[in-house]
Amino acid sequence: MEKSSSLPHKPKSLASLLSKSKARLMGKLAPGWTNSQIDSMLFFPQTADSKLVRLPRGIEQFIIKTNEGKLQAYQTGRGPTVVFVHGWGGGAYQFFPLMRGLARCGFSSLAFDHLGHGLSDKKPSPLWQSIRTCNTVFNQVQKSSEGLCAAVGHSTGCIEIANALPSLVKDLPLFLIAPIFNYKLFILKKLVNLGLPANVVKQYANSFSKTYRGEYQKLELADKLAAYGDVTVIAHDESDKESAVADSINFCNRHPLTRLLLTKDTDHVRIINSESVWQELKTHLNYDDTTINFTAEILNK
Repeated sequence: MEKSSSLPHKPKSLASLLSKSKARLMGKLAPGWTNSQIDSMLFFPQTADSKLVRLPRGIEQFIIKTNEGKLQAYQTGRGPTVVFVHGWGGGAYQFFPLMRGLARCGFSSLAFDHLGHGLSDKKPSPLWQSIRTCNTVFNQVQKSSEGLCAAVGHSTGCIEIANALPSLVKDLPLFLIAPIFNYKLFILKKLVNLGLPANVVKQYANSFSKTYRGEYQKLELADKLAAYGDVTVIAHDESDKESAVADSINFCNRHPLTRLLLTKDTDHVRIINSESVWQELKTHLNYDDTTINFTAEILNK
């Protein structure tokens, strides 16, 4: 186990601006963009220059080795293990408050940075790669002495959980925060935000649409999640601009055993550590003790 004392904080808007500036410059200097160049920008988020912050007390940092590379992982607490899976451009750090709260409730929590994110190996991490990573982590935790008791995902991390091997997630309580139900639209929005020339965007979009039909369409969340609808909670903010809340509502209307938690004014990211999500997560884990003041004792410390 390799210890460290710092981790990347949420990327600031400056990183996004620099990425767009780089794209515009490259578009002028090298108009013959290849799909592989754009792939590297889409599936290798600009998080390398993230501000470093101190690791919260009580959270241990270690390495998980996979066939594709090393993952930076974080764990705290003792007891049955809840695994947290972040989405595109996110990181394990997003779940630290929830993890610290669950440690007070008698659970162990584990989160990790996907490849290309945080302090994990700097390699592209397309969706199918992230799914394989989830399988590796879930399998290791399931074989541990405490065992795997639940999975929590955010954004595209929800797709990865739903596409994990059925033997790993069958009958497992799933908690999905701001899920992405339309992966194709999600990627095309990211493509537009790169700031590339319009003709380059159009050419890549046409190519990705073909790749999507062959590789990604079968991974869409709704089809996979249907098998786990009776053990799933979906939390979604009504003001989310990254993923459509209507998609979550429509899924829950079709699968009434899936519980839907709607929040207000927390957006796509801030919903993760909202009081509403904390309370619902405890309930989903059959923990009803209300003595912990999440906002005052965990979030604001």
